[in-house]
Amino acid sequence: MQKHHILYIAITALTLGGCGSAGNSLANAITDPFTPKEGGYRQLSNIGSDEFTRTGLLPGAASKIQVTDDQFINTPNHVKEYSSRDSIQIGHKRQNAFTALPYVLKNAANQEIENGVLEVYKQSYSAVVGAQLHNRIEPGHQATPTRDFYVRSIQGEFTSNLPTQGIINYKGRAMAGSDNKSNGLNYQIDYGARRGHGSITGLNGFGNINLADAPITQNPHGHNVINGAANSATHGAGNYELGIFGPQANEIAGKAHFNNQPNKEVGFAGGRIN
Repeated sequence: MQKHHILYIAITALTLGGCGSAGNSLANAITDPFTPKEGGYRQLSNIGSDEFTRTGLLPGAASKIQVTDDQFINTPNHVKEYSSRDSIQIGHKRQNAFTALPYVLKNAANQEIENGVLEVYKQSYSAVVGAQLHNRIEPGHQATPTRDFYVRSIQGEFTSNLPTQGIINYKGRAMAGSDNKSNGLNYQIDYGARRGHGSITGLNGFGNINLADAPITQNPHGHNVINGAANSATHGAGNYELGIFGPQANEIAGKAHFNNQPNKEVGFAGGRIN
């Protein structure tokens, strides 16, 4: 009798251990998308190209970007220039938080052609970078002030093996300028149906943004993405695109733009909450 009792305890312990392992796996996949914390995505890579924005942080005639990081005051990294194949280190920046980095774009003749602030929003496995322009400069002419905002980079560790079933909800943040940010991203992916849809609220001047139902597809690089129609209550029709990131489809990150407001794009990123 005592042997049977000991065997029962051992089997129960193994069963609970297995459940605990599965529970821990799910717990590791679920994120707290709004609490800033240390760590996360470590660098912005290949800044001269991007799977979503094509040209990355070096659009048009730009061949270099000069970035100022005040965390490195009085060091060689305080003001640093980068070219197309370089990486910008962001591992020291907090995740689930916006980081502002003043920048200057330069052409091949080392002449300034644009300046402003990079708005970097990073998560554990991905990052979105917006450019809040301050001035455009044609060499030999005075600077032209502007408040345009473009999403210049969306990158991260793409999810290679997507879930095959279940509905996962994502929450997070959106930005349409240095002074226009919100906590209003909500997105849902049905991995059984391989489709997603969502919304963005809280951005000044856009009203409610609907991210229409659209299928998961693979881009030319073989990565899982969603491309769909977007609609702003203020600016009307447009489209959106996003990627799925992390080992357990932990995060999404993407952008939206609208036909009637081409100079004001929307960047967004969020983590799974179930």
